[in-house]
Amino acid sequence: MNAHIVVVGGGGSGILVANRLRCYCGSDGVRITVVDRYDTRDHEAELLTVLGLYGPDTLHAPEHRLLREGIAFLQAEAAAADLDRSEVALADGTTLPFDILVVATGRPHLPGPAGGSSFVTRTAGLADATGTVAVDPRTRACRTHPRVYAIGAGASDTSGAELHAQAERLARSVRGYLAADPPPAHPAAGHRETAGSDT
Repeated sequence: MNAHIVVVGGGGSGILVANRLRCYCGSDGVRITVVDRYDTRDHEAELLTVLGLYGPDTLHAPEHRLLREGIAFLQAEAAAADLDRSEVALADGTTLPFDILVVATGRPHLPGPAGGSSFVTRTAGLADATGTVAVDPRTRACRTHPRVYAIGAGASDTSGAELHAQAERLARSVRGYLAADPPPAHPAAGHRETAGSDT
């Protein structure tokens, strides 16, 4: 299986879902990249892991704080996605190809002063009338684009337990999709890698 999963959004939801995807889709050939303009990973927890205070036979860092081994992180702003070309356009003008796109922006992005412009609303055909990604709640798959998934209820009151359940459903769904219909490989030349999500 040769696939690239891009997660747009590196906050708690994005890191959580990337880690679940690594568990479920960890076979050779599946690459996962998380893209966010801010580096929200917990470097203090990473240091404690290196020092042996977190890790096997010790305390474990919360899953939403650290990316698992084998997940790439790209600090860049995801401007929008071209769903027909399967590419995420980055603010610096480069593109990042994907086979699976996960939107993990974690909050609704409504047009206007309150929400401003966002990755979701700038991506043609992705947002519904409320400015969020409409998904099947059982699979977290986008209702209009089968290779796009999203996590987060689009509201600030989504509980941690619900986000964990969404991440689990999403990861299982992506694994099933890849096992049934492996996507074609993208040419690597001229592209940078990373990932994100929203409901």
